[in-house]
Parts: sequence; structure tokens; C-alpha cells
Amino acid sequence: MNLIKDDIKKLFYKFLIPAISSSLAIAIYSLVDTIAIGHGAGPDGTAACAIVLPIFSIALFIALLCGIGGSVLMAHARGEGNKEKGDAYFTASIVLVTIITLIVWIPGMMYQDEFYRLCGADDVIMPFARDYGEWIFAFIPSFVITSFLGAFVRTDGSPKFVMTAILTGGVVNIIGDWIFVFPMNMGMRGAAIATALGSAVQAIMILGYVLMKKTTLKLARPHHWFKGFKKIMVTGFSSGVSALAVIAVSFIANNQIMNYLGGAALAVYGVLGTVSSLFTSIFSGIGQAIQPIASENYGAGKIDRCWAVERLGMKNALMYGIVFAAISIIFPVGVTGLFMQMTPEVKEVTPYIMRVFSLSYIPQAVCVYCVFYLQSIVHAKKATVVSLLRGVILNGAFLIIFPIFFGGNSIWWAIFMAEFVTMLVAIVYMFRIYREHKALMNENM
Repeated sequence: MNLIKDDIKKLFYKFLIPAISSSLAIAIYSLVDTIAIGHGAGPDGTAACAIVLPIFSIALFIALLCGIGGSVLMAHARGEGNKEKGDAYFTASIVLVTIITLIVWIPGMMYQDEFYRLCGADDVIMPFARDYGEWIFAFIPSFVITSFLGAFVRTDGSPKFVMTAILTGGVVNIIGDWIFVFPMNMGMRGAAIATALGSAVQAIMILGYVLMKKTTLKLARPHHWFKGFKKIMVTGFSSGVSALAVIAVSFIANNQIMNYLGGAALAVYGVLGTVSSLFTSIFSGIGQAIQPIASENYGAGKIDRCWAVERLGMKNALMYGIVFAAISIIFPVGVTGLFMQMTPEVKEVTPYIMRVFSLSYIPQAVCVYCVFYLQSIVHAKKATVVSLLRGVILNGAFLIIFPIFFGGNSIWWAIFMAEFVTMLVAIVYMFRIYREHKALMNENM
């Protein structure tokens, strides 16, 4: 396929489903496990999922920081007609992701209990978190490899293979969950083993695809290693920080929920965290679908084609956000019941929590999508501002301030307001850039 000349609409839909499937690489594990654990171990197990969720986010942060950052720069270089420069960015990304993974992985394995306490685990939830989390920590490298290499393979023009690998690993996880959690009665540990196996299958498939030279990806020595590292991290930070922010928000939200609302609300939040991560992955997938197209066309100076694909992506992101919000608002108990056993305490608090929280899916769709588009057209600083606002700054501040003035249930409104305010900022950025680009296109006519 030719990203600079082929029909924009056809290109977008060629990338859309594979990109969404690829971005679900990590979220699908949390989703499947939450369902199995919720029915196999009950609300305490689901609450433990909320405690362990940041581990997935750490892996996703590393993968997006290096994978999205490197693949965007590679696409720009190819759009300029400089493939060797693109290969150098690929090489630098591999070295960078290896270094960061080792720095995070080894200490994480050594201080797991401290990590779970920091995430809000009490004496009741700790055994569940430990049984599940130790396997997830152990397989962090495979989670990273899948999303990291998936970004490059997709940008290289093989999005369908990435989708195949993701789906294969997902099937392994689903089958493993059923076998280990129910017939073998292994509980949290069984779900974790199934997740580890599925992740390993995905990583092996994608790594093998690259090593067998099924792609045009090649290694090339960068002229300036540290300069390359810096550019990759600056470009990919806005995508990665969205995943990293889940950790910060989880720290604050888990502790605030336990302080103000108790274990039943945390169990519901365990479901919400999983569902929200799933939806974020879908919104990210839409952003990743337009990224290779927008990046390469921007590098080639085809600004009009960048905005044509932007409009397609935004329409899809909004549509998904509205549909997801509507389903959760109309069927709050039904959605939660898919993931865990509904005790009377959980059933009582679920409707209000689900309905308020689900309002955030619409602005969330816009914010996440805008981050990827801003990266694609080399507005990394603006993309980072959007990511930091929704991910850490506003979410963190609102989660702390709202309950003080408006009570415990305002925690759910805090999350919505953080997304809504960030959406307004993102829209302002997009309109300003569009006006600048439109003026530039008129001058060149």
C-alpha cells in the first residue's frame, strides 16, 4: 500500500480493525481475567484487579513511549524518502525499550508487596493481589514486546499480522482462564498463569515475524544514540503518559475509594478500571490507525490528506464513545454483572457509580484520539499537555479536592470533569493548528 497516494478512506479502514486489535494487546488480558476472577474469586478478587491494574499500565507505558515514539519518527523519515534514517530510529527504539524494561522489571519483582500496599491493598485484598500480580510482574517483558513491536510492524504495513497475533494470544488466555480458574480451581493464580501464557504467545509470534524478515524493518546504526533516544521519548511521551497516568490515578483513586466508600465501591471500580482500559485501548487504536497515514503524509508535505484522515478518525472515536457511554448508562448492573458476582452491597452502589463514570467515555474518546493525531503532525508538546492534564494533573487534583467538599460519591464526578476540561483544551489546540495549516495550504495554492 502507498500511504501518500492511495485513497484516504480505504487506507484508514485497512488500518482501523488491526490497529484496534493491536492496541487491545494488554487490555484484553485484564478484561478476560476480571471476568474469570469476578466469578471465580468474588468481589475481593475483583478489587485485587484494581490493585494490580497499574502493572499492565507500566508495561503499556514503556511500549508506547518507545514504540509509538520510534514508529512515528520512522514514518516521518520514510515520508521524506530517507529509509536508512527510519531504520536508525527503529534500532534506537529497540535499545531504549530494553534498557527501560530492565530498569523497571527487576526492582518491581523485588518489591511487589510494597507496590500493592501503595496501590491501596489492605490485609484482606493483599493475598489475592499477590497471587495474581507475581505472574504479571514476571511477564512484563512479553507485554512490552507485543505492543512495542506491534507499533513498528503495523507502521511497516502489516497491521493484519499484528491483529492475528493479538487474537491468538487472546484465545490462549480465554481458554487458560476457563481451565485454570474453574475446573482446576486455581483462582487468582490460575487467571494470572493464563494471562502470562497468552502474552508469551503474542510476543513470540510478533518477534518471530520480525526475525524471519517478513517486514522491511532493518537495523541501522544511529549517528547520535542519545539524541535519538531523546527524540523517541519526546515524541512517544504523550502516548505513554496516558498509560503511566493510570498508575498515578489508581494510587489516588483506590485509596480515596477505600477511605470514603469502602470495599464494595472498590470492587465496582475494579470493573470500571478494566472496562475503561478496554475503551481507552479502542480509542487509542483509532488514533494508531490514522498515525502511520498522517505521519508519512505530514513528512511528505501532504497536509490536506492529514486532515482528511483526522476527520475520519474523530468521527469514529466520537461514535464509539457515545455507544459505550449509552450501554453503561442504560445497563449499569448488567455490565457489572458480566465481570463478577453481584453481592447485595455491590448491587446497591453499582447504578450510580456506573452511570456517572460512564459519562467520561465521550470526552475520553476525544482526548485520547487527539493525542495520537497531535503526535502524528509533530505537535508533541501539545499532545503531552493533553495527556498530562487528563492523566495526572486534573484527575489527581479533582480526586483529592472533590470528596473534601462534595462527599465520597463526588469521586466519580471528579473523573468525568477531568476528562471534560481536558477535552476543551484539546479542541482548542486542534482548531488553532487547523487554521494555521489551512492558511499555509492557501498560500501554496
